[in-house]
Amino acid sequence: MKKRSCAAPRMSRTPGSRPPIMRPMRLPFLLPALLGLTLWAPVPARAQSVPVPRMGWHDHYQRVVYDLPGRVGWTIHRQPGEVRVQLSGATLPASSFAFEVPGDTVQAVVGAQSATFTSAQGKPLRLNVTLLPPAPGSSGRRLVLDLYPADTWTDYEPPLAGPCALGQGGQAVPYVPPAFATGQVGFYMAQLDPKTLAPLKVVTHQPDRLFPLASTFKQLTLWAALRDVDAGRLNLNTRFAVTSSNRSIEFYRPGNRTLLDLARQMVVSSENTASDIVQLAVGPERLQAAARGFGTCATRVQTTTKAMWAAQAGLIPEVYGPDTLSWAQTLLSLPETVQAQTAAGAVQASLRLSPERVLTDLEAYFRSPAYSPQLDVALQNRSTPREWASLVAQLHLRGGLTPQSANTFRRFLAEGCCAPKGVTSRYWGSKAGSGWRLVTLSGLLQLQGGETFAYAYFNHGSDVLDSPEIERQLPQIARYVWDTAQRLRR
Repeated sequence: MKKRSCAAPRMSRTPGSRPPIMRPMRLPFLLPALLGLTLWAPVPARAQSVPVPRMGWHDHYQRVVYDLPGRVGWTIHRQPGEVRVQLSGATLPASSFAFEVPGDTVQAVVGAQSATFTSAQGKPLRLNVTLLPPAPGSSGRRLVLDLYPADTWTDYEPPLAGPCALGQGGQAVPYVPPAFATGQVGFYMAQLDPKTLAPLKVVTHQPDRLFPLASTFKQLTLWAALRDVDAGRLNLNTRFAVTSSNRSIEFYRPGNRTLLDLARQMVVSSENTASDIVQLAVGPERLQAAARGFGTCATRVQTTTKAMWAAQAGLIPEVYGPDTLSWAQTLLSLPETVQAQTAAGAVQASLRLSPERVLTDLEAYFRSPAYSPQLDVALQNRSTPREWASLVAQLHLRGGLTPQSANTFRRFLAEGCCAPKGVTSRYWGSKAGSGWRLVTLSGLLQLQGGETFAYAYFNHGSDVLDSPEIERQLPQIARYVWDTAQRLRR
């Protein structure tokens, strides 16, 4: 997952100027030698202000690098056997060239503001675009195009969870696949009986398979913190110091911060540091117990964001051993007590790591041959669409919070992502998450007529790699949720 959501460098925003979602930001972690490697350079058709690209094969993707005089915007367009990047704010030198990749030949056609890559075999191509600072002694920016051929691409295979009574029942309404999505989609949406919360009608697709939750799990952390406030265990005015130990990757607010501020920023801004501090205050093991108390079976939420990413980056060998993927996949089949002990060890080990090192090594991991989408679901907090949507419904409607805390819970989630513009509802509370090839959205929707819907949309293994790119789908996902609710209410 490329997960981004650090106070400084590039903070992407969710639609409608929403705050960023959980993800690690893009840093110039690559060795200058890699970016400077020139294996082959095409001759431009005519002189341009931008030099011809540098190219090279990097383990499992082809890299094309242009030096640009300044910043540039882009959009990526995909169709079978072809991928195109459309630029704004820069002019590229026109050229046409081909290069070999494993199992295929790719033809590139570069125009003034676009670059199109076509597979000679008609195979799928995936493209990730990165804008990096210039090499030492240079000015401008480096536009990095990483092209992934089909033969080095790894698909996500969502594991099937065991049987669980939570969320079962309801009249089935046909599933309509979201046209904009690629990879594996898990979806569950239910129109609920307002008194019993039993599903009346449901739309499902892979509802009982496991997916990483990304930042959408933070709504449970918010509920658990407010429950502890009601019980007198925590106080919203208590201040917590942000330290290198408890700080996660990405943007954060430094200093001594109140629990109220941390809780709000955790949900509204999806700040990972705030999330980890609140989760540690509640207790990861107590958060997991809370999920269990709502009837979940396969849901696991006892890992902090820093711990999960440190584990994926291979920085916790004392817990996961030298072969993290092999151990993590074995972990999925082990008893829940063993999983909890492992997660607790990872959380403690991560506190000894600097967030800067976690981020740098994580970025390198995502672009390395070692990357596996299966590692995401094994090491991150996870659930099934059916379990998670049913849990979210209970948090909102049967959470047992005091009226003041329940109002805070609903208000914070209503301030976050991502109700579409132009729709009217009585309440729409949701929490999005994103990562490398990953986007999630879950919440509760109440229409003006009182109809109530709980939903969970999980998409992993997408052809869209980087978080800022896949977050562009959030308006479409929200609209998809809205349209599905309209079909259910008929």
